[in-house]
Amino acid sequence: MEEQDTSKARYNDTITITDYASSFNLIDNDSTPDLRNLKYKTNTDHLNCPICQQPFITPLTTICGHTFCKECILEFVKSLRNGTTSNDHAGHCPLDRTPIDPVNTNDLFPTPLIVTNLVDDLKVYCLNSERGCDWSGSRWEVDHHVTEQCPYTGVKCGGCRYDDSKYCELLVERRYLKDIEANECVHKLFKCEFCDSELTKIDENEHLEQECLYNFKTCELCGNDSIPQKNMAKHQDNCLKMGKVKCPAHEIGCRWVGSNETSLEIHLQNGNCQLNQFLPFYTSMNERMTSLESENEFLQRQLHKILDSIIQGKVTNLGYNEGLEEINKYSGEADQDKLIYLNFELDRLKFEINEKLIPFMNRSKISDQEKMIKNLVNDNFMMREDMNLQRMMINSLRKQLQFMLFSRNRGGVAAGLSGGLGNGTTMPGTLHSDDFATDLYELESRSSSEERFNLKL
Repeated sequence: MEEQDTSKARYNDTITITDYASSFNLIDNDSTPDLRNLKYKTNTDHLNCPICQQPFITPLTTICGHTFCKECILEFVKSLRNGTTSNDHAGHCPLDRTPIDPVNTNDLFPTPLIVTNLVDDLKVYCLNSERGCDWSGSRWEVDHHVTEQCPYTGVKCGGCRYDDSKYCELLVERRYLKDIEANECVHKLFKCEFCDSELTKIDENEHLEQECLYNFKTCELCGNDSIPQKNMAKHQDNCLKMGKVKCPAHEIGCRWVGSNETSLEIHLQNGNCQLNQFLPFYTSMNERMTSLESENEFLQRQLHKILDSIIQGKVTNLGYNEGLEEINKYSGEADQDKLIYLNFELDRLKFEINEKLIPFMNRSKISDQEKMIKNLVNDNFMMREDMNLQRMMINSLRKQLQFMLFSRNRGGVAAGLSGGLGNGTTMPGTLHSDDFATDLYELESRSSSEERFNLKL
């Protein structure tokens, strides 16, 4: 009986997915999103390619310093080949006509990683935003989002068709495949549980929310349980216009509904509504949870970005001299703490050098100058002592010379007195013995006084 029912199953293949210019469909494993169809949330003028006037995609930099998208610059150089040049790869920069050879890595090379990261971090909308996806994030996350997560990405149904034993190849949005059984085609027709309309999984929600007249719901304001869901919003607006009010804690479960503001005040006074007292804590916890979720999503995005960089080989542009296995080898928490501690100690030692050693070096320079001045003063004293000693020796020689001269004069005078005048008279100009003794005494006294004076010096 079951086989008979499946053989009579009917399908509605007229329902097709809505395609827009920027929409993405995951037809096979090789399908990749076209980043040129993205809509950006932020200004991108400073990161636009001069050729396509869109944010860089796989940017390359020329030898003259200009940056272009890889596809743009290669297509431009290719368009210059007219068969007349000797070098088929020759070209020039579109901005300043500097000769470049795209095959030569010195003429055309990958842009520094910091520029690529700036472009990849630009905020964009989902490619399926026109289908209803409200996701937004960094550009480098788009690929993972539309291929793995986005509920509006077009994928093949893959359900089994019992009429011809084939699998459905029609494209549907991923969200329709969420709650169906394995190998079931979403194009299979079935009857609505409230009316006799024939539906598929694709148009079921739209029928229940906007078309079905027997999908009754209960109004939370007036308690009426015979309001079709398609008319519920208009009905609740009428209830509010009639003076119906809800408790502020309605969002966390309070079902109280009143007819005026006075009844609401009575409901809230003296702590009658415990849910309303809990509402501030709930709001605070909800904000903290939202903050933690956003932080967790940010960390996950950073992790995915690092993994993508490693897989794509971008880590080679980070400036590490070690091999890939040597980078971040301190993976454990304890090793990371040790590394942080070593960096802290290094900074502390640098600070101590700047605070203590450099002033000490400056002071040592001053002390060297003072020492040099003291040495010069000491040398000056020694030179003065040597000069005094030389003066004493000169005075001593002067004394000896005077004594020798005096001895000669004394001998000559004595001979003249004895042989020249025998009558006892004195010749003019001759010296008496008393005068000679007086002169000798004055000479000795003068010499001794000069010697004492020199010794004092």
